[in-house]
Amino acid sequence: MQLSAQFCSKRCIEVVRGRCLAEPLPERTCELPECGERYQPQQTNQRACCERHGKVLWNRESRADGRQKPEPWTEARKERWKKRQQAKKAASTGRPVVREAIGDRDGWICYLCEQPIDRSLVWPDPESATTDHVVPLSKGGEHDPDNVRITHARCNSAKGDRLPDQLLTR
Repeated sequence: MQLSAQFCSKRCIEVVRGRCLAEPLPERTCELPECGERYQPQQTNQRACCERHGKVLWNRESRADGRQKPEPWTEARKERWKKRQQAKKAASTGRPVVREAIGDRDGWICYLCEQPIDRSLVWPDPESATTDHVVPLSKGGEHDPDNVRITHARCNSAKGDRLPDQLLTR
């Protein structure tokens, strides 16, 4: 590539075109709560250490503040919901699982990240309270208060249907 006479290097061209900064920005911490990694930002508005974490952060925030609408209630979604309800019914011991009772029992502390849960937040806020089956229904767990703990929505989502001993961090 031939450089233009007005620029001394490829880096100078990139700075002028706005693709990089003339001076490096100070190191930051990734704003994704479960990451917290230190990184060198390439842009002034960069909030996460990588593109994937930036997308996760944006999706969570945009769902919480209403910029993204929830998934439409399609036939496929109805079928998934029905399948989940049937699994809960089949695994039920007859004792009711009430989120507020579980939260009071657990002291409103997320059992996965061990941070306090704000009871006033509602779904789809990633910090809102949800209940999680310690042994997932898909792995033979019961839908019973003894098998349910209070968690943040983000922690519950990250855990998925894994058993606690399969998680890297607790």
